[in-house]
Amino acid sequence: MAQRTRTRMIGLGAVLAVVLSVVGVSVVRADPNPKLAAVTPSELLASTLAASAGPVCVSGEIRTRVDLGLPELPAGLGGGAFGPASALLGSQRYKVWRSPDGLRVSHLFDLGEQTLVANHTEAWYWDSSGMRAERLVYADLPFPAPGSGAWFGSGGASLGGHGFDPTKLASLALTALAPYADATVSGTEKVAGRSAYELVLTPSSPRTLIGSIAVAIDAETRLPLRLQITAKGATEPSIDLGFTSVSYAPIDPSVFTFTPPAGAAISTPKVPSRPAADAHAIPDPTIRTFGSGFDTRVALRLDSPLPPEASALLPFAGPLASVLPVDAGGHTWILFGFVGLDTLRGDAQRLA
Repeated sequence: MAQRTRTRMIGLGAVLAVVLSVVGVSVVRADPNPKLAAVTPSELLASTLAASAGPVCVSGEIRTRVDLGLPELPAGLGGGAFGPASALLGSQRYKVWRSPDGLRVSHLFDLGEQTLVANHTEAWYWDSSGMRAERLVYADLPFPAPGSGAWFGSGGASLGGHGFDPTKLASLALTALAPYADATVSGTEKVAGRSAYELVLTPSSPRTLIGSIAVAIDAETRLPLRLQITAKGATEPSIDLGFTSVSYAPIDPSVFTFTPPAGAAISTPKVPSRPAADAHAIPDPTIRTFGSGFDTRVALRLDSPLPPEASALLPFAGPLASVLPVDAGGHTWILFGFVGLDTLRGDAQRLA
């Protein structure tokens, strides 16, 4: 049950992210470009990171389009209309509310919704398609809970459900990747009815498959409104997420509470206990990383072999990223990165 809950929450929002909007030109109609005061890339970047780090109230509707070149996933791997992959791939619609009091993200379908609600004491996951609700009480966790003001309202490191909040996801991307890219202000535009600058990061690395990251930044609040990630040589973004409507008005704290409807099946996921730390123990190398910035690659050691459905899809080489399974040191590893398969194969030689 705990694994299924984590998968659902990741599918609804992290990532986030994956970090997690406005679907291409067909969704955001081109308005006359607003005339705004000139700003340098460094000034725009600094003001955006400062605004995103403070307490933020933001709400609105988000559209996303994600095309990673993946084939249709089988139901066993999260495919299907209500599977975890449905919250990430293709064109999706969400509503989001975030403030220092909590977070609420609703993934909207034609005939239902999936909702994540979190405040300072508990989190709920609701799936209307099965009338199912799951509740997680932070006091029951054997480790510090994420329900803090930093997690909801400022620059906390956890993505949680912010994977579908462009303000949080874009600010995290800018913080992590700006030192590894050339930044330019490409112009101005209207996004969700707001005048915005467009800040573009162009990776300096020759290895990465990412050609550019474009962030539309509200000219008044300096909060990100849209994030677009485009592969090298491509003309359309592979990842496009942003607000179609947005508000910075205060949010009633009651928005971050949840009461299941009558007849709902309610469950509480089992949370595994955290073993006592041994100061003399050697860290278990279940995760290894290579490179930095846009070149970062991650190797995850699995506890069991990949299911046949997953093995049939790998290795994978998409427009933005690659995934490679490797058998090394008596274990199965999964390597991932925004690089080509040749780079991952080189990393595989370093696994033991």
